[in-house]
Amino acid sequence: MTPARTGTFPASGASLLALLAGLWFFFSPWIYGAYGTANGWNGWIVGALVFLLALMRRSHPSATSLSWFNAILGIWIFISPWIVGYSGMPGRVVNSTIVGLIVFCTAVIGANSQRMSHDMTSTPT
Repeated sequence: MTPARTGTFPASGASLLALLAGLWFFFSPWIYGAYGTANGWNGWIVGALVFLLALMRRSHPSATSLSWFNAILGIWIFISPWIVGYSGMPGRVVNSTIVGLIVFCTAVIGANSQRMSHDMTSTPT
């Protein structure tokens, strides 16, 4: 008889939050009226990358490098208003800083989480 094992992946929840943040960042240029500008393209490209990396991370829990790439994108999202030049749009700046923090924090949590498995039939010795 083989021992019953259950596996939980804490990275799954963190990746779900990153996935939602990437989706929000992708649609935010339309919401803030920034479509057709450089910061609109920034939102579409980076939002899609965050979404895809988080989606791949959810399906491959052991691929921590995907979370580290999202951490880098989170830093980019945070500083992009000043690099791309849309710091004059207060709503968009607040959006970028908050989404950047969310993506960065969830990526670091996801990258540092380890697969935990528990043997349900064993007893402590």
